[in-house]
Amino acid sequence: MSSRHDDSTAVLRALVAISRRGLADARYGDAPLSITDQSIVMAIAEQPGIRSIDIAKMFRLNRSTVSRQLSALTTLGVVREAAADSGRGRPLELTDEGLAAYRGTLDALQAVITDHLSSWTDAEVSRFAHDLQRFDRGATAP
Repeated sequence: MSSRHDDSTAVLRALVAISRRGLADARYGDAPLSITDQSIVMAIAEQPGIRSIDIAKMFRLNRSTVSRQLSALTTLGVVREAAADSGRGRPLELTDEGLAAYRGTLDALQAVITDHLSSWTDAEVSRFAHDLQRFDRGATAP
């Protein structure tokens, strides 16, 4: 019989492995984006107007690291600065190419999930979705 600690460690390992494999598979699409690039693109797509400092906090990265990543994404034509409002930093948004990369990443990730769940029943998938949403709510609660 496994302990709660062993089970929670297994959850962590599985989530990390699934995420990395999915993002690695998505990397072979049209956009030559690293896993870090894809994560930043996804953050901007899901929160238009996010600023570099917010991305640094979200991923617990140094601001200079995020600045370098954003510079590279801007050079690739994936990210641009949005019209600035008052306040700190410049809001970011995706270009049309960035939106296409984001959608391609989501499609690749969805294909990985669909493949992994292909032998599961509808009830098992529903329960798993419910449990993951519950887990995520607990992780993002204040």
